[in-house]
Amino acid sequence: MADDIEASTIALITAQTEIDPATINDQTELADLQIDSLVLTEIVMEIEDKYDIEIDLNAAEAWDSLKTVGDMTAMVKKLIAARA
Repeated sequence: MADDIEASTIALITAQTEIDPATINDQTELADLQIDSLVLTEIVMEIEDKYDIEIDLNAAEAWDSLKTVGDMTAMVKKLIAARA
């Protein structure tokens, strides 16, 4: 399931940014992808909808805790596990 979450997260990022998914992995920093707070918010909302979870972050907290694609994937896995 972790691979599915990572692949899904990358797919959501590439849909919002039009970046080649082959250039993104779990170590890719969001800042390197030039993701601004609006795009990050849209990605987070799509992740929430896809996995039926709630990510309780404001923009400042998101930038502090979500530095990489792996950070996003880890947060999603944690929230899914907590829901189960």
